[in-house]
Amino acid sequence: MQTKLLQILNRLEALSLRERVMVLLGAPLLLVVAGEMLVFGPIGKEAAEARKQADRQQDELKALGAVLAAQPAAAPLPGADQLLRQRNELQSQIDAARAITASLEQSVDWGTVVRATVSGTPGLTLTQLKTMPAELVFSPSMVKPATAAPARPGKPAAGAEAKAPANAAGPAAASEAIYRHRAELTVKGNFGTLQGYLQTLQRVPGDLRWERLQISVAAYPQASVQLTLHTLSNRAETPFN
Repeated sequence: MQTKLLQILNRLEALSLRERVMVLLGAPLLLVVAGEMLVFGPIGKEAAEARKQADRQQDELKALGAVLAAQPAAAPLPGADQLLRQRNELQSQIDAARAITASLEQSVDWGTVVRATVSGTPGLTLTQLKTMPAELVFSPSMVKPATAAPARPGKPAAGAEAKAPANAAGPAAASEAIYRHRAELTVKGNFGTLQGYLQTLQRVPGDLRWERLQISVAAYPQASVQLTLHTLSNRAETPFN
């Protein structure tokens, strides 16, 4: 190492004054250029690439923010009072359904009652008694079955356990269907007598439902009443004939 330094110094001493000045000025410049190429150049490229990546990420954030802003606002969660009101409404519907189901057990032989009442009331004439085909109002098949939960390892599937009871309940499920039986009546007679006849129909045992009532007076006190009545039953055959 010392030998090389001595050789360099000897070469410098052999140079002229002008050449020495050029070497002294050129050496720092050469170091600066070498440092720029070897150190500062790569660092500058990495910094420029980092700025480009930061700009891309900023653009992606802006695009994501625009997409989120375009999404519809989430509906607010219902309050406790609203949930309570919905619960009460649902309970009222359940109670009404239970009342209808219970009324199915009170069969109405109103065809016999209507004929007997009209024939047993002086001054009234039953001019029309028209029965309609039974209408299916409800059937267990209309209810969408709940999705069975996946069976756990080592345990039989829930469908396998409930298969036998479900098959056994088939006839019972068929009897849970609800049918509407509708009929139209036209009765003529004295206005006051017709009024009493309508009051008698209101007292008929069972669940006899009224759909339409139309009173026509051609020459007072003679009048006619057109009625549309129906009952609910779990039997498909009509009970009116």
